[in-house]
Amino acid sequence: MYTTVNDDAALSRDVIARLGRSWNTRVAVRQERLDLSQYYDPSIPDFPVAMVPFWHDPAIGALDEATRLRLLAAAWVAYNEKAIYLEDEIVQPLCAQLLRGDLPGVGAAGVKQVIAQIQVDEQFHILMCLDICNNARERHALHDYVVPPPKVGRLMKARLAQAASAREAVLLRMAYASVAEMSINAYLNQVSSDQTIQPLNRINTDLHRKDESAHSVAFHEIVGSVYKALGDEDRATFRARLVDAMTDFTTVDHGSWASILAYLSVPGREGILARLEEAGKDRRLSRDYTVLSSLFEALGIEDTHGFFSR
Repeated sequence: MYTTVNDDAALSRDVIARLGRSWNTRVAVRQERLDLSQYYDPSIPDFPVAMVPFWHDPAIGALDEATRLRLLAAAWVAYNEKAIYLEDEIVQPLCAQLLRGDLPGVGAAGVKQVIAQIQVDEQFHILMCLDICNNARERHALHDYVVPPPKVGRLMKARLAQAASAREAVLLRMAYASVAEMSINAYLNQVSSDQTIQPLNRINTDLHRKDESAHSVAFHEIVGSVYKALGDEDRATFRARLVDAMTDFTTVDHGSWASILAYLSVPGREGILARLEEAGKDRRLSRDYTVLSSLFEALGIEDTHGFFSR
């Protein structure tokens, strides 16, 4: 099962081979661990204020500086917990199924090696996120703050519960993992390049970003290989589930913001959330679909819903 090798991969072997060979020298898990006791200035925000959609609301302006810094630290925790969720609940389960051979097109030894490398990377990213979150919680007294699961996860699980078969479920998982891995860099770029936040947080995110850049290329090749090996019915199912995944990933989710405002007992939070909901009505989140668009083009899949033109 796991180590059985066949030659069913129909992808760019050179790309996969390069990724496999370079793993030891490029990934975060092979680098020296960050010293969490360094680089920290308590007056510097943990999270970019530009990414807080209500930062300029008068109710936030009325808060004292310590509370605003705690709010930004809680936002940093929520940001990283979402990353943990995507790795643990969306990407890792699909990698495990691919490694088991639940889908065709990934039976070559080199492909399995890269899938296993991705699993190691993602598990290490979870550890990185846990460490950096614990650091923020300790410094800002956020020990008992509970981050709600992201809406995209709840939507995916609801769709999995409605799947008609195990085959449809694994194709659905591949759709969500594809969107997660082939459009996540836009999500990481903004934080890793923001010079206003804690240097430690920026460095940590940049290590994650570099790994995900390679994962994006790997998923382009791996998912393309699986798709080429599928029958017509499975291909149609995957295309439909991709639309579901892209829809769910771009659905506005204010759950973590609501939890932060409630945890900190911010005065006027009901008004903040009401204004936030009104501003976000009929809006979709933007994502960088450059790599996913390239996959669609390579496979001859039409973007019938206009995701790549938004």
